[in-house]
Amino acid sequence: MASSSSVPESAIQDTTQGTSTQQEAPAYEIRGRTMSLEEWELTVQMERPVDFASLLHHGCDIKGYYESQDLIPYFNMLNGPTYENLVKHFWVRASVFDKHAAKLEEAEKVLIDPTLEGKTREEMGLEPFVDTEIRSSIMGVPVFINQEIIAYVIGRAYEGNFKDGLDNNKKNPWNDTVNETMFNSKKKGSYNNLSMEKKMMLKI
Repeated sequence: MASSSSVPESAIQDTTQGTSTQQEAPAYEIRGRTMSLEEWELTVQMERPVDFASLLHHGCDIKGYYESQDLIPYFNMLNGPTYENLVKHFWVRASVFDKHAAKLEEAEKVLIDPTLEGKTREEMGLEPFVDTEIRSSIMGVPVFINQEIIAYVIGRAYEGNFKDGLDNNKKNPWNDTVNETMFNSKKKGSYNNLSMEKKMMLKI
């Protein structure tokens, strides 16, 4: 079970003014493993960089498709380093904090102090629940990841809608248009019928 501890406030001497001020030290959280695997048993699968210049040199000009979606910063990020040990350290201690977990957190507070019954999370001294998060820590530093943070890191707007349950209908009026775009034919083709450009986009 994960446990946590906070470093108390520390007094810091301001030598330039000769005064002492209270400054809150950062909170650290000691988390236990949430999975049965050890860190060294995990294998980190790293994203492979995409070299648009090399693809263009070989006659495959697809950069424009991703530029129109403002995704170039994301592909640039793939060229950066991946710190495998930190990734492993994060995931073996990760847990999902969702609405259910938030309710359990509130119930635990009420169990300790019944006068908090009916109070808001803020009144209980808890952070407001905004969105589902993956929570962990790296070397004692709490790290939270949610959809908004992912959107920020890859430089995308945190907005849009998701719709599931699309019909897989063989008589869909869009079938001819899709097949013409993908396979240059009104009939559905296979991977071998794709152009090099579309094969590369599928691979990406």
